[in-house]
Amino acid sequence: MREYSILGRFVFALLLAHGLVQAGHVEIDTTLNGERIELHVLAAEPFFTKQEVSAGKAAEGMMIVAGAKPVMPDAATHPNHHLVIHVFNAKTGNVIANATVKMSFRSLDEKGNPSGGSKEVPIVVMQAIGKGEQSTHYGNNVSMAPGSYAVAVAVNGKKIDFKIKLSETPATSMDEMQMK
Repeated sequence: MREYSILGRFVFALLLAHGLVQAGHVEIDTTLNGERIELHVLAAEPFFTKQEVSAGKAAEGMMIVAGAKPVMPDAATHPNHHLVIHVFNAKTGNVIANATVKMSFRSLDEKGNPSGGSKEVPIVVMQAIGKGEQSTHYGNNVSMAPGSYAVAVAVNGKKIDFKIKLSETPATSMDEMQMK
């Protein structure tokens, strides 16, 4: 499990208190009814089947485990972000690899009010190639311009809302983040 410094936690709490976290790589961590839920917004990632990974056709990216059809980085929608959540048992830190997840996002105006319609995220259950079951996470590649967003997530029927602000700074890839 990742350790956060007291100063780091204070700064993060201040950002949350203002309702927005801004970065190229967004990570928000919260606990809800015994589950630790992490929201990540990263650079769009390539997806591969288990067969492609087993055949050595992919060393980096996401291995599809189940769920919806993945949105590939070269799709006509021009996805630029990998919008995903990780779900862990809050006490043990173990991944919950069989969660039921729903996710959508919508733009927020400069006052923090919803602007435009909500966009459903087709949920792919995936693992980072070479990282194993502990890297299981849920989401997909999406198109999100710089700006503020409300991200609505439901995990095993429990709902949580996140507010994020994306800058024009390029997001990091899943490979660059530390798996817990």
